Amino acid sequence: MPYYHLIIEAKENLGKNDEERDICVFDITDIQSIIPTIIRPYLTQDALILDDEEIPFEDIDLFAIKQTILPIEHLIEEEQKLLPSNTDVTITAYEIFNDRDLCQDVTQVILDVLDQ
Repeated sequence: MPYYHLIIEAKENLGKNDEERDICVFDITDIQSIIPTIIRPYLTQDALILDDEEIPFEDIDLFAIKQTILPIEHLIEEEQKLLPSNTDVTITAYEIFNDRDLCQDVTQVILDVLDQ
């Protein structure tokens, strides 16, 4: 069963400074569940609704959907075990997402299918 992971980088206005924040939703097993509130609005350049929060389309700098064959925590644990025990490196979801053997970017495929 595939697992989908949604990664959004969005601008956030915090007073005088604009900050960027990462919004991640891991281990989505039913891609259909995020189509009406996240993927379709992104395609039509509308605001996304995520956890009862509205994210304006113009604030989105990155929108990506990644696919793995295992849940993200499981992949992180497995990769962490491969490191030497005397290392202080910690594997994160971003390392998994950048590893082509463990993850595929399926953003364009999904957007193309829904845009037809």
